[in-house]
Amino acid sequence: MKIQTKEDFKRVFDQLYNPLCNFSATILNDEAGAEDVVQEVFVKLWNKREELDVSGDFKSYVFQAVKNKSLEVLRKKKSDLRHLESAIQVAYVDRDTPIQRELDNYLLKEKLYNSLRQLPPKCREIFEMSKLEGLTYGEIADVMKISPKTVETQMSRAFKILRNFLQ
Repeated sequence: MKIQTKEDFKRVFDQLYNPLCNFSATILNDEAGAEDVVQEVFVKLWNKREELDVSGDFKSYVFQAVKNKSLEVLRKKKSDLRHLESAIQVAYVDRDTPIQRELDNYLLKEKLYNSLRQLPPKCREIFEMSKLEGLTYGEIADVMKISPKTVETQMSRAFKILRNFLQ
């Protein structure tokens, strides 16, 4: 089979895109990555349409191309993961350096601030007044014109959300 026109290409694309994405997703366990793989294969098919002449079943050819590209992506991820693990091991050889402590503190603060952003606005405001500004529940209740029991409930809610997010 030969893809000669845009209409031929569009017909093949429309017919095979979703099944190919599903096929690739079963290999990669990643829907977005699967779409990228299928799109790359179709781009390559389009760019090589002049030289490409599939003598057998075109559908099988495209599925094999997607399988090969998916496996290539998996191998690259595995290789990247090994490099990352090596870098982490090197970084953690001497965890007691001032730079490493500073990095750990920064990462911890970043995680905490990201956690705080997960709180509902009023809950976050109450939590920050208590923990960052050092106000008592009574002082917070006076400032916000709410009952101390509401402050206590909101603080309990904040701790529960933060605990879940930071685990």
